[in-house]
Amino acid sequence: MFTGILPGDCAEFDIDVTKHFTPGHIIFTTPGGPEERPPEISESTWRYDHWTVELDFSNAPGGNALPENEPRYWSLIDTPYEVTAIMCAPYNATAGLGESVTVKAHLEGAPRVRDSVVLVTNVIQVYDLEASVPQTILQLHPDESFELETVIENLGNGPDRYGISVNSIVASTGASDVWDIDIPRVLFEELDRDESQEITILVNVPPQTYAGQYTVRLDIFSEEPYEGTKLRDTIVLQIEIIEYHDMRIDLDPSVESRIKTTAPGRVVRYTLNVTNFGNVPDQPTIHNHTKTGAGWDTSPGMNALSGWRVTFALLEGFDTEFPIERPCVQLLVGEQPEPDQCFEIAVGTSAGTVTLPMMPAYTTLQLVAIIHIDPGATLSNREIGIKVLSSFGSSEVGGDNDETAIWDDSCTLDENGDGLPDNYLPNCDTNEQIVELRLRAPDLEIVSVEVGQNRAPVGDMLSVNVQIRNIGNIHATDVHIILCIDQTIKDIERHGCDEENIAYRQLIEAVMPEGSSGNDEPPTLTLLYMVEAGSHDVIVVIDPDNMIVESDENNNFEKVDGAMGSNYGLLDVGIEVIAQYSVPAIILGATFALMGVAGVVMYGRRMEALARFAEKSSLLANLDDDDQVF
Repeated sequence: MFTGILPGDCAEFDIDVTKHFTPGHIIFTTPGGPEERPPEISESTWRYDHWTVELDFSNAPGGNALPENEPRYWSLIDTPYEVTAIMCAPYNATAGLGESVTVKAHLEGAPRVRDSVVLVTNVIQVYDLEASVPQTILQLHPDESFELETVIENLGNGPDRYGISVNSIVASTGASDVWDIDIPRVLFEELDRDESQEITILVNVPPQTYAGQYTVRLDIFSEEPYEGTKLRDTIVLQIEIIEYHDMRIDLDPSVESRIKTTAPGRVVRYTLNVTNFGNVPDQPTIHNHTKTGAGWDTSPGMNALSGWRVTFALLEGFDTEFPIERPCVQLLVGEQPEPDQCFEIAVGTSAGTVTLPMMPAYTTLQLVAIIHIDPGATLSNREIGIKVLSSFGSSEVGGDNDETAIWDDSCTLDENGDGLPDNYLPNCDTNEQIVELRLRAPDLEIVSVEVGQNRAPVGDMLSVNVQIRNIGNIHATDVHIILCIDQTIKDIERHGCDEENIAYRQLIEAVMPEGSSGNDEPPTLTLLYMVEAGSHDVIVVIDPDNMIVESDENNNFEKVDGAMGSNYGLLDVGIEVIAQYSVPAIILGATFALMGVAGVVMYGRRMEALARFAEKSSLLANLDDDDQVF
C-alpha cells in the first residue's frame, strides 16, 4: 500500500483482515517497524526525527482495549474486519520515499499461517525559503549604490532552486519608480535542505530620484509551486532618499564655445545651462567673478575690469526656431517678480545679485550671460567666471553637494592652457563656468604723410606718400584710404567725408600687424591728388566709413602739410569760373539775339499784312452795293 504524506502528518492505511475456515485467535505485529519511543521522551520530541506506527482495532474484534500484540479472537469466518494502520512521518522528514512498514497477522500457535501487507509512504516535498538581510531601513542619496548582503536559506525538506525578482518600487506618494537593482542570478545555487547561500544585491539609486520615502519589495521564489504559488518570502526595504542639493552650470560645447574672439566695445553673449541636479526645488543666484593678482577672487565683482558690465537674461524656446531672450529685471524694495522671471535687487545687502526663478528638481534653464566689453579694454585674453549658488548654501553648511568658495577645484579651470580641464568629475566643482574672451582688434595708424610739391597746373596729378601701420594684434582686411578735401578732421570724425569731397580712394586688401612679417618698416602708399583750381586742405583718412573695429579710432586722420592746389590760386579759380560760365553765357546771348530777330521779322510781316488789308478796304468803299457780287 502506497500513499503520500507531509512531514509531521499521519497516513491511515485501512487493512481488511478475513479469517477463513474456522474461528481462531490472530496476533498482529509490525516486524522491522519503527523503534519504540522510550517513556522518558515526550512524543513531540520523539516525533521530530522518528517514524511512528500504530494499529487501530476499533473496528476489529477486541477493539483497542487489548494490547496491540495480544491475540484477538476472530469468531466470524470469511467476514472482513477493518484494521487501520496509522503511520506518522517525522516533523523533520526528508522528501522522498519514507520508511516502509510491514503489518503481519498470524494464527496463534501456528506462526506459519500468516499474511502481511507492506505500507509504503512518500514524503511530499515542502518548499520553504527564507530570506534575511542585515537591515531593512536605509538612507541613501541619488546616484548612490548600496550592497545588500542577502542570505537565502532552504527551510524545506528537499533541494530547491530559488529566484529573486523585483516586485515593486513605490514612493510615498504612491507613484511607481524604476531603479536599477542588480541581482546576481548567475551565482544562484541549488540549495539542499537546511543549506543557505549569501549573495550581494546591488541597489542602484537613479541619479534623478526625488527626496522622500520609497518601499522596495523583492520576492523570493522556488523552482516549483507549492500550495498554489512559487512565492516563498518577500524582502521589504524602507529606503529614505535624503535631500540632495546640487546646482550646476555648464556650457554645451555643441552649441556654444567657451573661448570667443572679440574686440573692445563689443557685446558678447554666452548661452549657459543652469541645472538643478538636486532632488528638491531650489532658487539659485548668479554671480560673476574675475581674477586678481593672487588668482580667482572668491568675492563677486569685476575688479580690474571695472569698465566691463555683465548682465543676464533667460532664453525661452531654446529649441525652437525663434527663441526669446527675456532680460532679468531690476526690482525695488517691496516689488514681487513675475513667475518664471529672473530679477536682481536694486538696493540692500543683495544689491546686484541675480536671482533665478524657483527651479523644480532635475530641471534646466537656459541662461544668457551678456558681457559688455569696455571700449578702452586692453587687447589681451580675459577670463570671466560665472557661478551659480544654491539657496541651501555651500557644501560646508550641508547645502550644495560640491560647491566651494575657491575656484581651484572648478570643473572648467584650465590654468595651463592646454585646452583640457584641470579637474574632472566627480572631484570638481560644477557650480562654476569659466569663459575666455580673446580681445583682438587692428589699430591702423598713419605714421607719416609727405608730398613732393603742393602746387601744379590744374588737372595735373600730385603724389601724396603715406606710411601706415597696424599696431593692433590682428590683421585688418579691406582697408579703404582716401584723400578728403575742404573738411576739418573734427567734421570728418562726426559726419564722415562727403562724397563730393573725396579726391582719391584706394583699397588695401590686408594690413598685417606690425612685426608679423618680420619687417618693422611700415609700407608706403602713393595717393594721387588731381589738382583743382585754388588752394585746398587735404586730409588723409583711413577707414572713412568706420567699417573696421579698432582699439583706437583717433589715429586714422592726418592733414597734409600746407594747402594743395593750382599754381595761380584765385586767378585760376576766376579763369575756371569764366571758362565754366562763358560758354553758357554766349549760348544764352545767342538765344536771346535769335529771339529778337524772330520778333522783328514777325513784326515786319504783320505791318505789311495790315497795309495790304487797308489798301483793299479803301477800294471796296468806292463800289455801289449793286456792283458787289459775291
